[in-house]
Amino acid sequence: MTIHSDGAHPGSNRPISSSTGPVRRRSLSQDDLRRVLDSDRRRAIVRCVHTADVPITVQRLVACLADAEYDATAVTTLHELRQRVHVSLHRTHLPALESRGIVTYDRNEGVVSSGANFAAVESILDGEALLEHPAARTE
Repeated sequence: MTIHSDGAHPGSNRPISSSTGPVRRRSLSQDDLRRVLDSDRRRAIVRCVHTADVPITVQRLVACLADAEYDATAVTTLHELRQRVHVSLHRTHLPALESRGIVTYDRNEGVVSSGANFAAVESILDGEALLEHPAARTE
């Protein structure tokens, strides 16, 4: 089953805006969406963006994710965890989500917002009741 978040024709090549240039719209299969959401951190990113309901700064996103993952009994300090989260967002998770049109990542402004295929991801997460996870809080 293929998801078309805006009802566009499957062969549509309408560009999606991106800070790195136009990303061609492509339909995403349920399997592709599930593969990208196999990562707990990517699901948490989607939850934070969903909860913010407006573009969210990368700094705030890092804080949201690190605070949710932090274990006071662990050897890693919160500062070290935030650094690791920041690096993984820039190198792995945000590019993976952006390439599929799930988020838009403006590297120059340091802002993440929902992308053209965000609604498709929301419906999957809603079905799994993951949007109510504590990591969704961004304040």
